[in-house]
Order: sequence, then structure tokens, then C-alpha cells
Amino acid sequence: MSKRSAILCAATSAFASKGFRETSTTDLAQMTGVAEGTIFYHFGNKENLFLAVLDHVRQEFQREFAGYIETTDASSGLTELEEAAGFFLQLATEREELFLLLHRPDAYELARVNEQGRKELEAIFDCLVGVFERALVKGQEDGSIAPMATRTMALLIYTMVDGLVRLRDCGLYEAGAVFPDLMNACRKLVASTNIAE
Repeated sequence: MSKRSAILCAATSAFASKGFRETSTTDLAQMTGVAEGTIFYHFGNKENLFLAVLDHVRQEFQREFAGYIETTDASSGLTELEEAAGFFLQLATEREELFLLLHRPDAYELARVNEQGRKELEAIFDCLVGVFERALVKGQEDGSIAPMATRTMALLIYTMVDGLVRLRDCGLYEAGAVFPDLMNACRKLVASTNIAE
């Protein structure tokens, strides 16, 4: 692993667990075994490093969801929607630090004052919401999902599924136990009437 990659991985983990402000470049230098100046050489400053971390997170999500889409063979859009939600929860467990990083306020605070930060967050959410939107479009084409604004509904479904992840991360609920109820609610929201009955 290159020094740059090692710094990115360490920063992703530290920003997810401790937060942007609470993580110093000295901490990252110690975690990666490089001189602090090496971090500045590769990224310029801590804010640029955070932008690089967001870009890294986007690439990781795109890779994960591309792999999922390549292997899914759902018989209908409604079935694909359910599978996408299940995959999302599985990914939130397997790649927990990516979700923890997004659940912290740091990226949103940066996005308010930094256009590149805003673009990085939008690209991440396009990926996360896009997997649900893809299923909704497929379902409208095959008749399993009622006509609706797919982007808006995909955003609502993302919000519900990610809400389970947040509740799990706070130690309030076991996401798996609530998942069937979430899927029933999603089906009621989107299913075509001839499928729902």
C-alpha cells in the first residue's frame, strides 16, 4: 500500500471514529508511521485530506453497489428494491466506518462552506439513493411499482433504511429485527395495486 493510500485509510477510520476536529495530523502520522510532513506533501492540509477521504468513500460505495448490481437477478423491480435494502444493511455492517463517517456532522459542516465538499457529498448520496431509484424505475417498467416520482421515493426509502442503520449505530435497535416491518412499509408505499393485492 502506498503512503498516500495508507494515510487515506487511516484518515477514513479516524474521522469516522473520532471526528474531523478531534483527529490531528500528528495522530494520523503516528497511525501510518509516516512523518507529519508526508501528509501535507500528499494533501496540502487537513481539509484537503478530508475531501480526499470523501472521494475515497464515494469510490468505495460506487464499487460496492456496482458489484451488487452486477450480481442481482431480481425478477421484478419490487423484489430488487427489497434486495437493495437488504444489501444496504449488509454493507452498513461490513463497511461500518463508511457509514459512521457519513453519520457525523463533519462532512455536512464542510459542505456548507466548501463547494468541493458539497459536490463530494452529492456524489455519495447519488450513489446511495441511486440503487433504490434503479429498482423503482425497473418496477415501473415491469408493472410491480406504481407510477410515482422515482427520485423522491428513492430518497424517502433511503432515509428509512439509513435510519435503521443510525438506530443500530446508537445501540437503540437491532436493524434485522425491524427490517421486515420496514419492507412491509416500503411495499405499501410503492407497490402497484395489482401486485399489492
